[in-house]
Amino acid sequence: MSESGIREALPSDNQALIELERACPQGSRLVMHSERYDYFYRAKLFGNHHTIVAVDHGRIFGVLAATLKKVLLGGEETTAAYFYDLRIHPDYRRTVAGRNMLKAWIELEKWAAESGAAIMYGAVKGDNEVMLGMQRKRNAYRFAGEMLIASRPVYKKKPVDLEPELVDLSRDGDELATMVFAEYGSRNLFPVELVNTCLTPPMRETGLFSCYRLRSGDSWASVGLYRICREIWMRVVKLPWYYRTARPVFETLRPVLPLPVVPRAGGEVRYFHVFNHLAGGPHGLALWKTLLSFVNNLAFAEGVTLVTGCFDPGDRFLPMFSRGAINTISYKTGYKPLKKTDREYSFSPFAPDVRDMD
Repeated sequence: MSESGIREALPSDNQALIELERACPQGSRLVMHSERYDYFYRAKLFGNHHTIVAVDHGRIFGVLAATLKKVLLGGEETTAAYFYDLRIHPDYRRTVAGRNMLKAWIELEKWAAESGAAIMYGAVKGDNEVMLGMQRKRNAYRFAGEMLIASRPVYKKKPVDLEPELVDLSRDGDELATMVFAEYGSRNLFPVELVNTCLTPPMRETGLFSCYRLRSGDSWASVGLYRICREIWMRVVKLPWYYRTARPVFETLRPVLPLPVVPRAGGEVRYFHVFNHLAGGPHGLALWKTLLSFVNNLAFAEGVTLVTGCFDPGDRFLPMFSRGAINTISYKTGYKPLKKTDREYSFSPFAPDVRDMD
């Protein structure tokens, strides 16, 4: 008899999991799905994972994936399980076989508890009623914070008066990590393994993470850059009529006006992520804005569509980043205690972990 049920994912499942992502597009008007070469890429960034697949007669129709992290909660080091993927093929969302995903969720929580995690947490798009409802059914998942993903369109090259320096992390990485911790370390969910270093060994090995800095007089700024588009991107399935109408107009005017790229149906949307925003001195924020223009130019040269950032709603950099954004998506962060406790956790304010972004 063909294989059916739930099991741990295997490296040989890579192509089937990529196909599952393609079968699960996101959005209602602008519809897109994820693309990647290696489904397990994110797991490799974290250095550990537990990925469970649901199988029906040999066909993978569902996946649930999590990783263990040590994070700071209320200033205390806490082991937490972060779940970062849950997908069910549309053909199975209302079937008896689809109920195996509930078994997979129970299995994932069991693994997390046995691994010493105090909580399991994850982020759900604010308007994703299917996922929000599934969380509510899983016994007291509590929403304890909000994160905002803002996306800035990549325009033609912008003038940059000062040339940023690429930070040599092998030489200046410890100093930069100290400044990052000073900015974000008091917030919840700061990863313990990033307290004393800007990049973990798995992050360094990808060659996709870097940091740029500007200094002028007694002012300075820096920003981290993650070239995620070289590993993960989005494919457009359907464009709303107003995007289709705007596309030829924008393409005609883009050489002279700062207009965003409108992709074709079937086209790609590629991202750069920026993170670890820092600025100091009387002109620090102005230098930080210059860094964003520099990143825009790098993205333009690589054919990237959007530069995105993840922010706590109270982040001092969010208002300025959002002024150039064409879209900001709200996510709710929910958690479930895995140990008996009366403690209530809060993820506000929270420290973004760029590894969580895809």
